Amino acid sequence: MENPETLYAGLTENFDESLKTDIKKFLIRILILIVVNAILFGLLIKGPKSTTDYFLTALNANLIGYNILGFILGTLVALFPFKGLPYKKKYLRASLLTILVLQIIFTIGLILIGLMTLLGWY
Repeated sequence: MENPETLYAGLTENFDESLKTDIKKFLIRILILIVVNAILFGLLIKGPKSTTDYFLTALNANLIGYNILGFILGTLVALFPFKGLPYKKKYLRASLLTILVLQIIFTIGLILIGLMTLLGWY
């Protein structure tokens, strides 16, 4: 029978590795969605500005606005209990997950605008 301290250290080490791979996956997905959202926003939104202006606006919102909002909301999301982890370990994962959810919501909205444009409703 193994010593409980050794067993706990092994579980913590495996979980830390799992968190690192999750963070990498979240970052890759977030970056892909930032590019997709900026392109869709630049192409689909109609108005008096040029496509380049809309593209730059979307890029600023995606790179700065949603990330700040995600880290602010991540402080609240990290308060929920998750596998007995301390707040410090949950914060980055919760913030990245919140940013990913915000980007997905923005993508869905842009896809709906694209469908409305194809159908002539926008």
